[in-house]
Amino acid sequence: MTAESSEAEVAEQPQRLIWPPVDIDSEKPGSVIEAKPMRLPDRPVIALPKPVDPSWLEQLETALLGTRSRILTGRDSRWAPEPMDAACPRCGRSVGAGEVSPDDGRCTSCRPEKLGWERLVRLGEFGGDLRQAIHATKYEAWRAQGTKLGKLLGYRLVDALSAGDIPLESVILVPVPMPPFRRLSRGIDHSMVLARGVSASSGVNLVRMLARSGGKPQVSVAPSLRAGNLRNKIRPIRAAQNRPRIVVLVDDVKTTGATLRACSKAIRGVLRESETQIWAGVVAVSSERNRRSRTDFSVKA
Repeated sequence: MTAESSEAEVAEQPQRLIWPPVDIDSEKPGSVIEAKPMRLPDRPVIALPKPVDPSWLEQLETALLGTRSRILTGRDSRWAPEPMDAACPRCGRSVGAGEVSPDDGRCTSCRPEKLGWERLVRLGEFGGDLRQAIHATKYEAWRAQGTKLGKLLGYRLVDALSAGDIPLESVILVPVPMPPFRRLSRGIDHSMVLARGVSASSGVNLVRMLARSGGKPQVSVAPSLRAGNLRNKIRPIRAAQNRPRIVVLVDDVKTTGATLRACSKAIRGVLRESETQIWAGVVAVSSERNRRSRTDFSVKA
């Protein structure tokens, strides 16, 4: 049998329909997903080729039907990751030149705030094409889009770790947990998909360290009530095998920071007296303007 005929037979085999929808590659809670070894580049950057505009047919399709035939890759004219200095490295808010102090790395907005993490890495501000890509991943179970966003976030994370001379072996990724029922109803664990993309491009190991039980989706709760919505809902399901130097929480959007603070509290309860730092890696950060203008908090489950 030739290689060509063997490949043809495999291609002709019917695909299995799995219900309820599950992540066929998901590991058991608490498992460690080993990332492929990666050599830290001297100056990691996201190499963006010359922008390519969508064809007239793709523009017409999007305008009339609202469909997304192309993945948001960060490599075309629609959207690209913002510069590192466009956001405060601590709280993640958008900043202008000179707003972040070189002494403590904080902006004027977050300097008096007590956050649950030491550093935040993001790709951009929540809005436009980036917002649509996040929603497509989260509510339409578009795994390919989520994986691509995760990989871009992984490149950005490597850049931040390299700037601090932090070895990848001393870092772990922890996806923000999702309630099991919501995972089944949506057909995707978007934070896990993002975290796998981050791990694939950065070489940092991924650990399922947290679990969440119940509670309404944060986006459906008024900002002032979000901390209470998570009270006693997030818990650790295992401790890291070795005390990591940095734990990076991976999520799609940071709005008020209530979810990240709840996850940080659960992790610090396990690490106790450890000197481990907690970072946040998110695709986007919602601006103060978007939060103030929002009046309808009802969304899909």
